[in-house]
Amino acid sequence: MTLVKRVLALALALATPAAFAQSAEVKKYLNTAITLYENLEYEKALKQIKQAHVKSAGADDDAKIALLEGIVLADMGREDRALTAFKTAFSVDLDARLPVEVSPKVQAVAEKARANVRKMLAPQLAAQKAEEERKAAELARKTADEEEQKRREAERLAEVKRHEEEERAKNQPPPMVVQPESGPSARALSWIPGVVGLGAAGAATGLLISAGNKHAALVNGTANPADAVQLRDSGKTEATLGYVFTGVAVVGVGAAVVMFIVGAPKDAPAVSVVPLEGGGYASATFQFDLGGQR
Repeated sequence: MTLVKRVLALALALATPAAFAQSAEVKKYLNTAITLYENLEYEKALKQIKQAHVKSAGADDDAKIALLEGIVLADMGREDRALTAFKTAFSVDLDARLPVEVSPKVQAVAEKARANVRKMLAPQLAAQKAEEERKAAELARKTADEEEQKRREAERLAEVKRHEEEERAKNQPPPMVVQPESGPSARALSWIPGVVGLGAAGAATGLLISAGNKHAALVNGTANPADAVQLRDSGKTEATLGYVFTGVAVVGVGAAVVMFIVGAPKDAPAVSVVPLEGGGYASATFQFDLGGQR
């Protein structure tokens, strides 16, 4: 078998799962061969190496067997066969180290074979390196293209978003302006609480005068004794109502004055009257507009 054929055979063997697993039997034969070699029993060592060839399980076994075979043959002076064996080993592992310490002569033969294999594999190694560099450059270019595509997509999305915001701003309806409700001024409405107050004042005057007359009749004794109780009760009621209407009159007139002087409530004051025993309670609620926005 020529060297090229051996290289091809070893390359095919590398594809098998057991390519780098040295079998136990091969290791046993090689250890025996090393012992015989160190004892200078070269022929017996070659026989053990031949047995190891039979038990070889793949390229790794073949490389180790060929490496030891080259050492033995080189020490026996069979340089051509030694070169062939070394080339077989270095074709599998160009950086393989010799398994035993050897003489400078054997080392020189081994390095010569290594140099020949390196020269022979140079185109293949260069092509392999070029392929690796090409793949690395292709990966870098692909990565750069992907990054550029991502950048352009981000710019496109940003532009779409900006355009949508501009369109939304253009189509947005104008802000609502709430006009304050118009209504009559407080001064124009001030007559209402004034009329209520004056009316209440007149009613209070009449009720208090009537209650005073009844009280005077009871005190002077001019009242009919049979009507005394009725006069007393009706006098109390009229007095209570008189005081209540007096309060209403004060509140109404005061509200009219305030409305006339201060400003413009849009609604008339709310006047509430609560008669109580012995008196009463009156209140008025106003809403004023002093010129500010509502």
